[in-house]
Amino acid sequence: MATLLIHSGALYTPFEVIEDGALLARDGRIEWAGARAEVAKEKADTEIDVAGRLICPGFVDLQVNGGGGAFLTEEPSPESLERIARAHVRFGTTALLPTIITTDEATTLRALEAVREATSRPPAGARVLGSHLEGPFINPKKRGAHEERHIQPPRLELLERFLQAAGDSLRLITLAPELPGALELIAAAKEAGAAIALGHTDATLEEAQAAIDAGASAGTHIFNAMRALHHREPGVAGALLDDERVVATVIADGVHVHPSGLRIVARAKGAAGTALVTDAMPPAGTDVSSFTLGGRSVSVRDGACNLEDGTLAGSVLTMNRAVDVMHREAGVPLRECIEMATATPARVLGLQGEIGVLAPGARADVVVLNDDMSVWRVFVGGEPAYDAGA
Repeated sequence: MATLLIHSGALYTPFEVIEDGALLARDGRIEWAGARAEVAKEKADTEIDVAGRLICPGFVDLQVNGGGGAFLTEEPSPESLERIARAHVRFGTTALLPTIITTDEATTLRALEAVREATSRPPAGARVLGSHLEGPFINPKKRGAHEERHIQPPRLELLERFLQAAGDSLRLITLAPELPGALELIAAAKEAGAAIALGHTDATLEEAQAAIDAGASAGTHIFNAMRALHHREPGVAGALLDDERVVATVIADGVHVHPSGLRIVARAKGAAGTALVTDAMPPAGTDVSSFTLGGRSVSVRDGACNLEDGTLAGSVLTMNRAVDVMHREAGVPLRECIEMATATPARVLGLQGEIGVLAPGARADVVVLNDDMSVWRVFVGGEPAYDAGA
């Protein structure tokens, strides 16, 4: 059984920080994590002295449209998923949900089938956990960059076709809860094992609360593509900020949400109620400056992806950068930022204790960071996945 020992750095579990920490993994699982002095005499097949760097759980990204030049919705294939997984692991992401945005049914089914196949393969970079279906059950008023012609009302028979294509790999569905049939679809999706996030929605506070009561457990990229917060009608954003039962995901690139807005989310929700996501598009991890979305041209300008009319169309964000922005620009303590990128998104998927933590029994998914949040080494299941010096 292969063993891995990583030591001599600040270890983020992420619920506590052990300044001179170490972890021991055996056969892909963490066997021990704690103070280095307690494991100093252990021998391992592979020993890594991180020389004071940060030892963290691998990042878990719930919303990845593309990366490395690949775009799942436009190119629904296992090959695209492999390029995406290899692109994001270089930035510390060890587990992700490939995200399928609103498109025609045939393309959606092919994408779901491709993700299903990828979940059964050994990781090629980051581990593919399953699909995030962002649409087509969204409100046209808050569609953002989604194509209006492909938006569908919540229909159980359409959900059933999606579930058949995905098998048990459909993990998260973003929908607008105010649409007729949404609450029934939430119940059916939960029964099938998918988590529900509220997004691309014009829901009132009352409509959002009804969806949370029905089982919705998250909100997709808070403040973006949803009814604005108002002091007399807080809307869906107010419901997400106020209700402890839901996790608010946020695109912390400093463009989608101002640093002041990031601080508001962190203060209202805390680390346990906030999940960092990238909403990454094909240029993420590349120097590509444009791509095509549903036949429309998208340009990368000032760190953001924009349609010709200026509409935001995803990001070029990476998870290590999201942690850095949340910490350095929004002023959130680093330990909390790391929890937002690891344990909290894992919990949205019901995978707490399995990924997103450095604790006995968890998968040995580990990222070692430099002080500037650049990535030094990454391990997925205890195996080397990225080495900045290689």
